[in-house]
Amino acid sequence: MTAPFYLSVAIAAPIPKLFDYKPEAGQDMSRYQAGLRVSVPFGSRFLVGVITDIHQSPQIDPVKLKPIAQLLDHKPLLPVDIYQLGQWMSSYYHQPLGECMALLWPVLLRKGGDPKASTEIFLSPNPLTDEQLISLKRAPRQLDLHQYLQEHGGQWQKDLVQAGFTPSIINGLNHKGFLEKHHKASFQAIKGKCSQTPLTLNSEQQQAITHIKGADGFKAFLIDGVTGSGKTEVYLQAIAKHLEAGKQVLILVPEIGLTPQTVQRFAKRFDADILLMHSKLNDRERLDAWLMAAAHSTQSKLKRGQIVIGTRSSVFTPMPNLAMIIVDEEHDQSFKQQDGVRYHGRDIAVMRAKTLNIPIVMGSATPSLECLHNALAGKFQHIRLTQRAGDACMPELQFLNIKNQAVHHALADSLLEPITQTLEKGQQVLVFVNRRGYAPTLYCPDCAWIAECKRCDAKMTLHQKPAHLHCHHCDSKLSIPRNCPECLSTQIQAMGAGTERLENHLMNSFPYVPTIRIDRDSTQNKNSMEALLEPVHKGEPCIIVGTQMLAKGHHFPKVTLVIMVNVDSGFFSADYRAMEKTAQLILQVAGRAGREKDSGTAVIQTEFSDHPMLHLLKDENYHALSLAILDERKQQHLPPYGYQVLMRSDCHQPKEAEMFLHRVRQLLNQHQQFLHLPNISMIGPLPAPMELRAGRFRSQLWISAHNRKVLHHFIGVVLKDIYDIKGFHKVRWSLDIDPTDNM
Repeated sequence: MTAPFYLSVAIAAPIPKLFDYKPEAGQDMSRYQAGLRVSVPFGSRFLVGVITDIHQSPQIDPVKLKPIAQLLDHKPLLPVDIYQLGQWMSSYYHQPLGECMALLWPVLLRKGGDPKASTEIFLSPNPLTDEQLISLKRAPRQLDLHQYLQEHGGQWQKDLVQAGFTPSIINGLNHKGFLEKHHKASFQAIKGKCSQTPLTLNSEQQQAITHIKGADGFKAFLIDGVTGSGKTEVYLQAIAKHLEAGKQVLILVPEIGLTPQTVQRFAKRFDADILLMHSKLNDRERLDAWLMAAAHSTQSKLKRGQIVIGTRSSVFTPMPNLAMIIVDEEHDQSFKQQDGVRYHGRDIAVMRAKTLNIPIVMGSATPSLECLHNALAGKFQHIRLTQRAGDACMPELQFLNIKNQAVHHALADSLLEPITQTLEKGQQVLVFVNRRGYAPTLYCPDCAWIAECKRCDAKMTLHQKPAHLHCHHCDSKLSIPRNCPECLSTQIQAMGAGTERLENHLMNSFPYVPTIRIDRDSTQNKNSMEALLEPVHKGEPCIIVGTQMLAKGHHFPKVTLVIMVNVDSGFFSADYRAMEKTAQLILQVAGRAGREKDSGTAVIQTEFSDHPMLHLLKDENYHALSLAILDERKQQHLPPYGYQVLMRSDCHQPKEAEMFLHRVRQLLNQHQQFLHLPNISMIGPLPAPMELRAGRFRSQLWISAHNRKVLHHFIGVVLKDIYDIKGFHKVRWSLDIDPTDNM
């Protein structure tokens, strides 16, 4: 008689353990293996989990164990490297294995869906004899359909219906045997067509290519290149040999808005299939793209899914022939997941490259201090591109002190003349303001009432398109009051300026050119970013108004004047990373100017024109500023010279979240004394910078250490006891390893 066996299953639940289940009745051990998805009973629900182990020693009495409900796969869908990545994430980020594993699947697979590509009906015409053609003339619409299909080489059935051919016409022609019906995959990759030759490289770019192409196995490169230095051209030429060999390449970008222009450049250079992976895809499209990338074979003539371009989560896409990873704009905060498992896409990419023993290239004009530190320490190969590609020159940085200036709608009146001059030359202007909406809030001058969110420690933003008050933190929306709620005054007015107000001001000041607003509100719909930027890419004189979405890698050849407003807040923030982030933002936005033959100017409106950071940026460069900030961090043992864990808690009841963290700190102190770890320090519990958010009161506890291994060991030892804390069932808490945001 065969000995009984049991399955350890990881389930996407905030519980740091695996769960044992019995196999299905009558099934032997050979049917199961690690990596298979299963549907299991969990309380009153059925959840999808993944088998992690098969054993004969269950954690509890076997009589109490339930059998799995269904085995969903016959073979593991995840390749070994992705499966191992999930295990590493669970260990490094101290998160339940089931929650980490769930991140590796597209949503439909997490829900137990079949790993099959969607198909649709494709119709192609059969050749007709003269006799058949004569008979078909008695049905003119069917004849029109047959001729239409001949002209187009076949069509999807849904497209034929949209073209005006009814199902009865299609079915009639099909019943006569004049059509060939096929079920084809409905999701199609973007077909690249080599229509552009590689650009001529300068000496720095050529040296970068030589280093990257010479990499044998795992090697991490940091391309530290000024804006417009041709980093993308380096990427293109670096991956060429891999694509020619039939291999795959993964390109990570921080924002959806960057994917269209990135795709365009890659599609014009390579005869290869390009897959997009980002949040604007629906669940079905995401799974189809995932399956296509996973199905790539170097033996196939189709070479499907050779290039995958995507945002943060696309780092988990299975690519059996992955030869290189590129992380563009590696410094960007969008690569850090800010809820659930708080992983960093760039760091996961480095770990994946190391696991596969392949090179990874990270590029930025303003590298994160973590990457720069690794480059200076020799862990990454540091490649500097100090000059712009072609004949382009770096933009001139100018500071406009607005203390004694006339300012309307956030823009100094003195800047209207340079805008006029730029437009008259047939060039373009970019105005940056990092605030969405019409104005940051509403204000009553009679009683000093301010429109504040009742669920957050934040002001309600005034929007005019459509008109409403909106909290961008909890998504609460209110109608705009006619009178002040406190004193009933009719004099309530907008305070400050956002993108909408600035857009209106510029449209009124320059009615003869289009003003294009780019922010999260104007780009919500699919393909809206491409449509809005079409006149910009055509080179027509225009004004672009937008938020930091415009700071991320866009190439606007005709933009020669950049104006930045409202950047002063970063100079005096309590966040020790604020100076780094502000410098990155200034240089990234300024870098949109003068990227080709026309010289560029970047004007920064400020009330602190004598701030030393601004002068260091202008007189030297970002590299000099980075070294100065790194020196400060080293003295204070802050990252990257120290390591941090941020524990957050929140609850509907005031003080409850803080009390929970006080209990956590007691546990931490007890374990620290027991383990004799003097170099671990703690700050808190403290209220979060925004204490009330979405109706929940939030608290924080910072844990720091000089040594990464010591800190992780300490957290790992204490974590089980934290999960066992009783009496705080209404408190939610989370752990953030290597936090990049203190909110």
